[in-house]
Amino acid sequence: MNNLLLSEKIMLWQYVKDLPAAVEWYSDVFGIQSTDNIGVAYFFSLNEHTGLALSQLFMGQADELPKSVMLDLQSNDIYETHRMLKEKGVRVGEIENPAWIYHEFYLWDLEDNQIRIHGFVHNQDETM
Repeated sequence: MNNLLLSEKIMLWQYVKDLPAAVEWYSDVFGIQSTDNIGVAYFFSLNEHTGLALSQLFMGQADELPKSVMLDLQSNDIYETHRMLKEKGVRVGEIENPAWIYHEFYLWDLEDNQIRIHGFVHNQDETM
């Protein structure tokens, strides 16, 4: 049965104060290019079903944003992703293994927005 209310498309929103700097940082760090913009927001395609929108945060809006908003991206190789981000000079935390095969780490963008990267490690050899 199809869900008539929701599509399979997902848009992740990240609010920033300095939009041009954020677009450059996200493009460089994650190797993605903007596919469209409307002036106050730039859009990126992460895959056929998921997009990322960087949106200008205006004065006074910071208090209105929900505190639970977090960008959480999945990596196919969390250890390689962690290594590559560190090589690029990105501020990253240590990789943690809070449950079973699930691993995660956090990084911070230019405006100190926290981003989680998670992945699944199916055998111990993948952690080397």
